Amino acid sequence: MFKKNFFNSCVSFLVILGIVIGASVTHVELVLAASLTTLSDTQSTVKANTLSDHTIQFVIPSGISAAQAITITFPNGWNLGALGAVSTDFATSTSATCSGFTDALLANGAASGLTWGVATTSQTISITSGTAVIPANRCVQIKLGANAFSQASGTSQITNPSSATSSVILISAGADSGSVTVNILTDDTVAMTGTVNQSLSFTISTSTIYFGTLGSGAAKFASSTNILGDTVESVAHTLGVSTNAPSGFTVSVRGQTMTSQQNASNTITAIGASAASSTPSTEQFGFRATESGGTGVTVSVPYSSPTSYGYSATATTSATLATGSGATTLSTLSLRYVTNIAAITEAGTYAANLIYVATANF
Repeated sequence: MFKKNFFNSCVSFLVILGIVIGASVTHVELVLAASLTTLSDTQSTVKANTLSDHTIQFVIPSGISAAQAITITFPNGWNLGALGAVSTDFATSTSATCSGFTDALLANGAASGLTWGVATTSQTISITSGTAVIPANRCVQIKLGANAFSQASGTSQITNPSSATSSVILISAGADSGSVTVNILTDDTVAMTGTVNQSLSFTISTSTIYFGTLGSGAAKFASSTNILGDTVESVAHTLGVSTNAPSGFTVSVRGQTMTSQQNASNTITAIGASAASSTPSTEQFGFRATESGGTGVTVSVPYSSPTSYGYSATATTSATLATGSGATTLSTLSLRYVTNIAAITEAGTYAANLIYVATANF
Protein backbone atom coordinates (compact mmCIF):
# COMPACT_ATOMS: atom_id res chain seq x y z
CA MET A 1 0.00 0.00 0.00
CA PHE A 2 2.79 2.36 0.87
CA LYS A 3 4.55 1.57 -2.41
CA LYS A 4 1.35 2.31 -4.40
CA ASN A 5 0.83 5.71 -2.78
CA PHE A 6 4.46 6.56 -3.20
CA PHE A 7 4.22 5.67 -6.88
CA ASN A 8 1.10 7.81 -7.41
CA SER A 9 2.74 10.74 -5.66
CA CYS A 10 5.75 10.45 -7.92
CA VAL A 11 3.54 10.41 -11.04
CA SER A 12 1.63 13.52 -9.92
CA PHE A 13 4.89 15.31 -9.18
CA LEU A 14 6.24 14.48 -12.61
CA VAL A 15 3.02 15.70 -14.32
CA ILE A 16 3.14 19.03 -12.44
CA LEU A 17 6.82 19.37 -13.19
CA GLY A 18 6.18 18.76 -16.87
CA ILE A 19 3.52 21.44 -16.97
CA VAL A 20 5.82 23.94 -15.28
CA ILE A 21 8.69 23.13 -17.62
CA GLY A 22 6.40 23.26 -20.67
CA ALA A 23 5.05 26.63 -19.66
CA SER A 24 8.58 27.95 -19.30
CA VAL A 25 9.58 27.02 -22.85
CA THR A 26 6.25 27.57 -24.66
CA HIS A 27 4.68 31.08 -25.01
CA VAL A 28 0.88 30.93 -25.35
CA GLU A 29 -0.69 34.14 -26.69
CA LEU A 30 -4.41 34.67 -26.06
CA VAL A 31 -6.48 37.05 -28.23
CA LEU A 32 -9.28 38.63 -26.25
CA ALA A 33 -12.32 40.14 -27.98
CA ALA A 34 -13.13 43.79 -27.33
CA SER A 35 -16.22 45.92 -27.75
CA LEU A 36 -16.53 48.24 -30.72
CA THR A 37 -16.76 51.89 -29.72
CA THR A 38 -18.21 55.09 -31.13
CA LEU A 39 -20.95 53.19 -32.95
CA SER A 40 -23.54 55.07 -34.99
CA ASP A 41 -25.91 54.48 -37.88
CA THR A 42 -27.12 57.62 -39.66
CA GLN A 43 -30.04 56.97 -41.98
CA SER A 44 -31.40 59.16 -44.77
CA THR A 45 -34.92 58.47 -43.44
CA VAL A 46 -36.37 56.57 -40.48
CA LYS A 47 -39.89 56.38 -41.89
CA ALA A 48 -41.44 52.92 -41.83
CA ASN A 49 -41.51 50.89 -45.05
CA THR A 50 -39.32 53.42 -46.84
CA LEU A 51 -36.07 53.04 -48.76
CA SER A 52 -33.16 54.42 -46.75
CA ASP A 53 -29.41 54.93 -46.96
CA HIS A 54 -27.20 54.04 -43.98
CA THR A 55 -23.88 55.51 -42.88
CA ILE A 56 -22.43 53.24 -40.20
CA GLN A 57 -19.33 54.18 -38.18
CA PHE A 58 -17.42 52.47 -35.39
CA VAL A 59 -13.93 52.15 -33.94
CA ILE A 60 -12.26 48.69 -33.93
CA PRO A 61 -10.05 48.31 -30.83
CA SER A 62 -8.31 45.14 -32.05
CA GLY A 63 -8.12 45.99 -35.75
CA ILE A 64 -8.67 43.59 -38.63
CA SER A 65 -6.19 40.94 -39.78
CA ALA A 66 -5.92 39.39 -43.23
CA ALA A 67 -8.87 37.13 -44.08
CA GLN A 68 -11.02 38.50 -41.24
CA ALA A 69 -14.48 39.94 -41.91
CA ILE A 70 -16.79 42.72 -40.82
CA THR A 71 -20.40 41.60 -40.61
CA ILE A 72 -23.49 43.75 -40.16
CA THR A 73 -26.68 41.93 -39.22
CA PHE A 74 -30.10 43.54 -39.43
CA PRO A 75 -33.06 42.10 -37.51
CA ASN A 76 -35.99 40.49 -39.28
CA GLY A 77 -38.23 43.07 -40.86
CA TRP A 78 -35.46 44.92 -42.65
CA ASN A 79 -35.08 44.26 -46.37
CA LEU A 80 -31.50 44.58 -47.64
CA GLY A 81 -32.62 44.36 -51.25
CA ALA A 82 -29.84 43.89 -53.79
CA LEU A 83 -27.02 45.48 -51.83
CA GLY A 84 -23.62 44.67 -53.24
CA ALA A 85 -20.27 46.26 -53.96
CA VAL A 86 -21.81 49.02 -56.12
CA SER A 87 -24.11 50.13 -53.29
CA THR A 88 -21.46 49.80 -50.59
CA ASP A 89 -18.60 52.11 -49.60
CA PHE A 90 -16.03 50.82 -47.09
CA ALA A 91 -13.49 53.29 -45.69
CA THR A 92 -11.09 53.68 -42.78
CA SER A 93 -9.54 56.69 -41.10
CA THR A 94 -5.95 57.01 -39.91
CA SER A 95 -6.99 57.17 -36.25
CA ALA A 96 -9.91 56.61 -33.91
CA THR A 97 -11.22 59.98 -35.02
CA CYS A 98 -13.96 59.35 -37.56
CA SER A 99 -12.75 61.75 -40.23
CA GLY A 100 -10.41 61.78 -43.21
CA PHE A 101 -11.58 58.42 -44.56
CA THR A 102 -9.88 56.48 -47.34
CA ASP A 103 -12.07 54.14 -49.38
CA ALA A 104 -11.05 50.53 -49.97
CA LEU A 105 -11.56 48.52 -53.15
CA LEU A 106 -14.62 46.25 -53.10
CA ALA A 107 -15.90 43.43 -55.27
CA ASN A 108 -18.87 41.10 -55.06
CA GLY A 109 -18.02 37.63 -53.81
CA ALA A 110 -14.63 36.49 -52.51
CA ALA A 111 -11.84 38.85 -51.53
CA SER A 112 -8.72 39.09 -53.68
CA GLY A 113 -5.55 40.67 -52.37
CA LEU A 114 -6.28 44.20 -51.23
CA THR A 115 -9.78 44.07 -52.71
CA TRP A 116 -12.37 43.25 -50.06
CA GLY A 117 -15.17 40.84 -50.88
CA VAL A 118 -18.82 41.79 -50.34
CA ALA A 119 -21.51 39.18 -49.70
CA THR A 120 -25.14 39.73 -48.76
CA THR A 121 -27.78 37.42 -47.35
CA SER A 122 -31.35 38.29 -46.46
CA GLN A 123 -30.34 40.03 -43.22
CA THR A 124 -26.54 40.27 -43.29
CA ILE A 125 -23.88 42.04 -45.27
CA SER A 126 -20.29 40.81 -44.88
CA ILE A 127 -17.13 42.60 -45.98
CA THR A 128 -14.16 40.20 -45.94
CA SER A 129 -10.45 40.99 -46.20
CA GLY A 130 -8.07 39.21 -48.53
CA THR A 131 -4.65 40.46 -47.56
CA ALA A 132 -5.75 43.90 -46.36
CA VAL A 133 -5.45 44.77 -42.68
CA ILE A 134 -6.83 47.52 -40.46
CA PRO A 135 -4.60 48.55 -37.53
CA ALA A 136 -6.00 48.68 -34.03
CA ASN A 137 -8.09 51.65 -32.93
CA ARG A 138 -9.11 52.83 -36.37
CA CYS A 139 -12.52 54.24 -37.28
CA VAL A 140 -14.45 52.44 -40.00
CA GLN A 141 -17.19 53.97 -42.11
CA ILE A 142 -19.58 51.86 -44.17
CA LYS A 143 -22.11 53.47 -46.49
CA LEU A 144 -24.98 51.32 -47.70
CA GLY A 145 -27.36 52.58 -50.39
CA ALA A 146 -27.57 55.38 -52.90
CA ASN A 147 -25.09 57.38 -50.80
CA ALA A 148 -22.30 55.01 -51.89
CA PHE A 149 -20.13 56.46 -54.65
CA SER A 150 -16.64 54.97 -54.31
CA GLN A 151 -17.13 52.05 -56.72
CA ALA A 152 -19.99 53.67 -58.63
CA SER A 153 -23.21 55.46 -57.82
CA GLY A 154 -25.23 53.28 -55.46
CA THR A 155 -28.33 51.73 -57.05
CA SER A 156 -29.92 49.80 -54.17
CA GLN A 157 -31.19 50.88 -50.76
CA ILE A 158 -32.36 49.16 -47.59
CA THR A 159 -36.09 49.12 -46.86
CA ASN A 160 -37.04 50.04 -43.29
CA PRO A 161 -39.38 47.76 -41.31
CA SER A 162 -43.05 48.06 -42.24
CA SER A 163 -44.09 49.59 -38.91
CA ALA A 164 -42.64 51.73 -36.15
CA THR A 165 -40.12 49.80 -34.08
CA SER A 166 -36.82 49.93 -32.21
CA SER A 167 -34.15 47.75 -33.79
CA VAL A 168 -30.70 46.60 -32.69
CA ILE A 169 -28.20 46.16 -35.50
CA LEU A 170 -25.37 43.75 -34.65
CA ILE A 171 -21.85 44.39 -35.88
CA SER A 172 -18.83 42.09 -35.68
CA ALA A 173 -15.40 43.19 -36.84
CA GLY A 174 -12.75 40.51 -36.59
CA ALA A 175 -12.53 39.63 -32.90
CA ASP A 176 -14.52 42.69 -31.78
CA SER A 177 -18.27 43.19 -31.74
CA GLY A 178 -20.93 45.69 -30.83
CA SER A 179 -24.44 46.89 -31.59
CA VAL A 180 -26.28 50.07 -32.48
CA THR A 181 -29.93 50.88 -31.86
CA VAL A 182 -32.11 52.66 -34.42
CA ASN A 183 -35.71 53.77 -34.17
CA ILE A 184 -38.18 53.55 -37.01
CA LEU A 185 -41.14 55.95 -36.98
CA THR A 186 -44.51 55.84 -38.66
CA ASP A 187 -43.60 59.16 -40.24
CA ASP A 188 -40.39 61.14 -39.83
CA THR A 189 -41.55 64.23 -41.69
CA VAL A 190 -42.76 67.45 -40.11
CA ALA A 191 -44.93 69.29 -42.63
CA MET A 192 -44.74 73.07 -42.52
CA THR A 193 -46.57 75.75 -44.46
CA GLY A 194 -46.08 79.45 -44.80
CA THR A 195 -47.53 82.19 -46.96
CA VAL A 196 -45.69 85.03 -48.63
CA ASN A 197 -48.20 87.74 -49.47
CA GLN A 198 -48.14 89.29 -52.88
CA SER A 199 -46.58 92.73 -52.90
CA LEU A 200 -46.65 95.68 -55.25
CA SER A 201 -45.44 99.14 -54.39
CA PHE A 202 -46.02 102.04 -56.78
CA THR A 203 -45.25 105.69 -56.09
CA ILE A 204 -45.27 108.96 -58.04
CA SER A 205 -42.93 111.58 -56.64
CA THR A 206 -45.22 114.52 -57.45
CA SER A 207 -48.63 114.99 -59.05
CA THR A 208 -48.06 118.47 -60.53
CA ILE A 209 -45.46 119.64 -63.05
CA TYR A 210 -45.13 122.91 -64.98
CA PHE A 211 -44.16 124.02 -68.51
CA GLY A 212 -44.79 127.74 -67.94
CA THR A 213 -45.23 129.94 -70.99
CA LEU A 214 -44.64 128.16 -74.29
CA GLY A 215 -42.97 129.79 -77.29
CA SER A 216 -42.16 128.75 -80.83
CA GLY A 217 -38.59 129.90 -80.58
CA ALA A 218 -37.36 127.30 -78.06
CA ALA A 219 -38.42 124.09 -76.35
CA LYS A 220 -39.83 124.08 -72.87
CA PHE A 221 -39.22 121.26 -70.41
CA ALA A 222 -41.49 120.36 -67.49
CA SER A 223 -40.39 121.02 -63.91
CA SER A 224 -41.88 120.03 -60.60
CA THR A 225 -40.25 122.95 -58.78
CA ASN A 226 -40.27 125.83 -61.26
CA ILE A 227 -43.73 127.07 -62.28
CA LEU A 228 -42.11 128.81 -65.24
CA GLY A 229 -40.84 125.51 -66.60
CA ASP A 230 -37.25 124.85 -67.66
CA THR A 231 -35.39 125.80 -70.80
CA VAL A 232 -33.03 122.84 -70.38
CA GLU A 233 -34.09 119.23 -69.95
CA SER A 234 -34.58 118.09 -66.35
CA VAL A 235 -36.25 115.23 -64.51
CA ALA A 236 -39.82 116.40 -63.90
CA HIS A 237 -40.78 113.53 -61.58
CA THR A 238 -40.11 109.87 -60.86
CA LEU A 239 -42.14 106.69 -60.62
CA GLY A 240 -41.11 103.97 -58.16
CA VAL A 241 -42.05 100.30 -58.58
CA SER A 242 -41.18 97.21 -56.55
CA THR A 243 -42.88 93.81 -56.49
CA ASN A 244 -42.38 90.15 -55.67
CA ALA A 245 -44.44 89.09 -58.68
CA PRO A 246 -42.59 86.23 -60.40
CA SER A 247 -43.61 87.49 -63.85
CA GLY A 248 -42.73 91.08 -63.11
CA PHE A 249 -44.81 94.17 -63.75
CA THR A 250 -46.04 96.62 -66.36
CA VAL A 251 -46.27 100.39 -66.04
CA SER A 252 -48.64 102.07 -68.48
CA VAL A 253 -49.67 105.65 -69.22
CA ARG A 254 -52.98 106.99 -70.49
CA GLY A 255 -54.17 110.52 -71.19
CA GLN A 256 -54.69 113.12 -73.90
CA THR A 257 -51.93 115.36 -75.14
CA MET A 258 -51.67 119.03 -74.05
CA THR A 259 -55.15 120.43 -74.73
CA SER A 260 -56.55 123.96 -74.66
CA GLN A 261 -58.77 124.57 -71.67
CA GLN A 262 -60.72 127.15 -73.67
CA ASN A 263 -61.30 124.99 -76.74
CA ALA A 264 -60.83 121.25 -76.46
CA SER A 265 -60.33 120.93 -80.21
CA ASN A 266 -57.07 122.83 -79.93
CA THR A 267 -54.20 120.50 -78.98
CA ILE A 268 -50.44 120.30 -79.17
CA THR A 269 -49.63 117.34 -81.39
CA ALA A 270 -48.28 114.31 -79.59
CA ILE A 271 -44.99 113.01 -81.00
CA GLY A 272 -46.44 109.49 -81.40
CA ALA A 273 -45.04 105.96 -81.29
CA SER A 274 -41.78 106.84 -83.07
CA ALA A 275 -39.27 108.76 -81.01
CA ALA A 276 -38.27 112.17 -82.33
CA SER A 277 -35.84 114.81 -81.21
CA SER A 278 -37.01 118.15 -79.88
CA THR A 279 -37.72 120.53 -82.80
CA PRO A 280 -38.67 124.10 -81.89
CA SER A 281 -41.37 125.74 -84.08
CA THR A 282 -43.01 122.34 -84.59
CA GLU A 283 -45.85 121.20 -82.38
CA GLN A 284 -44.56 118.40 -80.15
CA PHE A 285 -45.54 116.84 -76.85
CA GLY A 286 -43.76 113.84 -75.40
CA PHE A 287 -41.38 112.51 -72.82
CA ARG A 288 -38.56 110.05 -72.34
CA ALA A 289 -37.62 107.91 -69.33
CA THR A 290 -34.61 106.28 -67.80
CA GLU A 291 -34.55 103.47 -65.21
CA SER A 292 -32.30 102.76 -62.23
CA GLY A 293 -32.12 100.39 -59.30
CA GLY A 294 -34.37 97.60 -60.53
CA THR A 295 -33.71 94.10 -61.83
CA GLY A 296 -34.89 93.06 -65.28
CA VAL A 297 -36.67 96.37 -65.96
CA THR A 298 -36.91 97.73 -69.51
CA VAL A 299 -38.20 101.12 -70.65
CA SER A 300 -40.44 100.66 -73.67
CA VAL A 301 -40.22 102.34 -77.07
CA PRO A 302 -40.66 105.24 -77.80
CA TYR A 303 -39.78 106.38 -74.27
CA SER A 304 -36.39 104.63 -74.08
CA SER A 305 -34.45 106.90 -76.43
CA PRO A 306 -31.49 108.65 -74.74
CA THR A 307 -32.08 111.95 -76.60
CA SER A 308 -35.50 111.76 -78.25
CA TYR A 309 -39.07 111.78 -77.02
CA GLY A 310 -42.38 110.11 -77.74
CA TYR A 311 -46.00 109.88 -76.67
CA SER A 312 -48.37 107.28 -78.11
CA ALA A 313 -51.19 107.13 -75.55
CA THR A 314 -54.57 108.83 -75.80
CA ALA A 315 -57.34 109.71 -73.39
CA THR A 316 -58.82 106.24 -73.91
CA THR A 317 -55.83 104.13 -74.96
CA SER A 318 -52.92 103.17 -72.69
CA ALA A 319 -49.33 102.82 -73.81
CA THR A 320 -46.69 100.71 -72.07
CA LEU A 321 -44.00 102.81 -70.44
CA ALA A 322 -41.89 100.05 -68.84
CA THR A 323 -41.91 96.35 -68.03
CA GLY A 324 -40.21 94.15 -65.45
CA SER A 325 -39.37 90.53 -66.21
CA GLY A 326 -39.56 89.29 -62.61
CA ALA A 327 -39.53 90.26 -58.96
CA THR A 328 -37.52 93.38 -58.30
CA THR A 329 -36.47 95.72 -55.56
CA LEU A 330 -37.24 99.40 -56.08
CA SER A 331 -37.05 100.40 -59.73
CA THR A 332 -37.01 104.16 -60.31
CA LEU A 333 -38.25 105.61 -63.59
CA SER A 334 -37.14 109.20 -64.20
CA LEU A 335 -39.33 111.12 -66.68
CA ARG A 336 -38.34 114.17 -68.78
CA TYR A 337 -41.11 116.03 -70.67
CA VAL A 338 -40.78 118.34 -73.67
CA THR A 339 -43.28 120.68 -75.42
CA ASN A 340 -42.75 122.68 -78.60
CA ILE A 341 -45.31 124.85 -80.40
CA ALA A 342 -45.57 126.37 -83.84
CA ALA A 343 -45.92 130.07 -84.52
CA ILE A 344 -49.60 129.51 -85.37
CA THR A 345 -50.49 127.27 -82.38
CA GLU A 346 -53.76 128.53 -80.99
CA ALA A 347 -53.57 130.73 -77.92
CA GLY A 348 -54.92 129.43 -74.64
CA THR A 349 -54.09 127.62 -71.44
CA TYR A 350 -52.99 124.09 -72.23
CA ALA A 351 -53.05 121.19 -69.82
CA ALA A 352 -52.88 117.40 -69.74
CA ASN A 353 -53.70 114.79 -67.15
CA LEU A 354 -51.63 111.64 -67.54
CA ILE A 355 -52.66 108.54 -65.61
CA TYR A 356 -49.89 106.11 -64.68
CA VAL A 357 -50.78 102.56 -63.65
CA ALA A 358 -48.50 99.79 -62.34
CA THR A 359 -49.75 96.23 -62.80
CA ALA A 360 -48.05 93.27 -61.13
CA ASN A 361 -47.95 90.05 -63.12
CA PHE A 362 -48.38 87.34 -60.47
